[in-house]
Amino acid sequence: MKAIKKYYTVYTLAMQSVMQYKTDFFISLVSGGFTIIIQFFLWTAIYGASENPQLFGFEYAQMVTYVVMAGIMGKYISTGFEYEIMEDIMEGNLNRFFVQPIGHLPYRLFGFLGVKTMENAMVILISAALLGIIGITAGIQYSVMNIVLVLLIAPFSLLINCMLFYCLSVTNFWLTWGWGVFNGARVVTTILSGGIFPLDVFGETALAVLKFLPFQYIVYFPLSVVVGRVTGMDVIYGVLIQIFWIIAFYLLSRVLWKIGMKRYIAARG
Repeated sequence: MKAIKKYYTVYTLAMQSVMQYKTDFFISLVSGGFTIIIQFFLWTAIYGASENPQLFGFEYAQMVTYVVMAGIMGKYISTGFEYEIMEDIMEGNLNRFFVQPIGHLPYRLFGFLGVKTMENAMVILISAALLGIIGITAGIQYSVMNIVLVLLIAPFSLLINCMLFYCLSVTNFWLTWGWGVFNGARVVTTILSGGIFPLDVFGETALAVLKFLPFQYIVYFPLSVVVGRVTGMDVIYGVLIQIFWIIAFYLLSRVLWKIGMKRYIAARG
């Protein structure tokens, strides 16, 4: 109970800290909408100029729904704690975890989830309004069941991305500066997860290869549920694979952390 209480405290403090900078918080949310609007007009123009009602297996309504939700999912799953971990390692701040009765991973994880709770609550509200406006403007009808399913699946996508970047943050035991790794990984992850456009654009061969990687289960899989391309038992199968990758990244992070700690010199700590 003591362990639960202390990490719950970390979680609640993180939630409160988000609202200390309200203007920055809301501007960061609203700014993400510009990319979504650009995507909407871009694909509307592409379909308008095409005689084929389907492109890459997507009808117009499916594609617009996908790219709009991809922009929303990008904000929903975004991290940021990796830079804090980088500073922990570089500045020697890990020293406090040697003397305090608190684990580094759960401390960072619960702090991250506290921040994302407030952030994602607003993301969901804004996305609902945005989808409603686009639905009325473009005459698109959404499946309520599919939207409910993606709300249940999205937290697993968040945890995959979270554990992936936690593993990447451990590379700072070997690197002097991890910004390049994080930024490069973010670009690659966004593309390979289907965060810009559906993975079907890459062709069947690439899609078959990507099925064996974790990326598509971050964005492409949940959004395929939204547009109705994944249904029934395939949804359950996809969720099981998400859970597999969460566990796999967690175990990998523990191994990397154990090896990395042997190189930790507590510089400047």
